[in-house]
Amino acid sequence: MTCQEAIDVMGEAVEGRLSPDVRPSFDDHMGECRPCSTYFEQLCVTRGALRSLPRMPDTDPRRSRLIEAFRKQFRKRDDR
Repeated sequence: MTCQEAIDVMGEAVEGRLSPDVRPSFDDHMGECRPCSTYFEQLCVTRGALRSLPRMPDTDPRRSRLIEAFRKQFRKRDDR
């Protein structure tokens, strides 16, 4: 796996959704490439910090529609 390929799947890895056929080469790359493993660690820390923030109530209906549109778009991408 190249650095670019690893970066392309880091979002899935952070979410724990990395496919089983990609996981071994991703893990190998993380073990061999210090810059990528550092970047991945930073993503994990950032995700944890963001998840610990309190959720604000939706006060603007446009925000809810935008979030739903965003989720639908990513579901379509994941279904490919």
